[in-house]
Amino acid sequence: MIYAYRTEIGQRQTNQDYFSVPEAGEKPVVVVADGMGGHKAGNVASLIAVDSIREYVERTDEPRKQILLQHAISYANHRIFDVASSDGDCSGMGTTVIMAYVEPSRIVYANVGDSRLYLFDGEHLRQLSRDHSFVEELVQSGVITRKQADTHPQRNILTRAVGTAQFVKADTAQSTWQRGDVLMLCSDGLHGSLSRTEMENILKNREDLLDACDKLTEAALANGSSDNVTVVLVENRGGELL
Repeated sequence: MIYAYRTEIGQRQTNQDYFSVPEAGEKPVVVVADGMGGHKAGNVASLIAVDSIREYVERTDEPRKQILLQHAISYANHRIFDVASSDGDCSGMGTTVIMAYVEPSRIVYANVGDSRLYLFDGEHLRQLSRDHSFVEELVQSGVITRKQADTHPQRNILTRAVGTAQFVKADTAQSTWQRGDVLMLCSDGLHGSLSRTEMENILKNREDLLDACDKLTEAALANGSSDNVTVVLVENRGGELL
């Protein structure tokens, strides 16, 4: 696998996004978290989430990968909720989480909130995860169209987040992929500012993964993204870690 990433503060005063890619010898888990809850608390929530998930995955021998990811997010949820309950500065904090366990022929993923996972097969960019948001519920119920959701004034309202309640349920699923495919994990600072077609075209015309990360980020900022922007790309090289 080849990993590339970029995160930018954008127009915010602090960067409340946090992410992780595996180092050599670690389990192949990628995580992106987008914190919320004020100047301090958003940073704390996303940091605790990513660190807790990495810790849990590394120390847990659970062959059922979807169960492993669900439990890792539950562990992170408890840690964030405990800190929020005991520290007044962090009261009410929470974070989105999108994570993927990447194997040579399979992706197992889990999410809470509206950070997203996409799969690019060389021609088409397909969203794998489903947002936990108010507008996504409107789309699923047929009240508004997908196109209307992209510009809906309440599109940033989440229906689920990690750390805001004592318990949280992550959605989990899996998908196949093959050599040459690219996985993209990102915060809403990216996907909220670029259309699927714009992201797809950048991935099609990339020089390499780092070039794609730069172009995706710069395009989101140029389009007026008011949030932090984080993107992590993973290219399938048949299990080879580079």
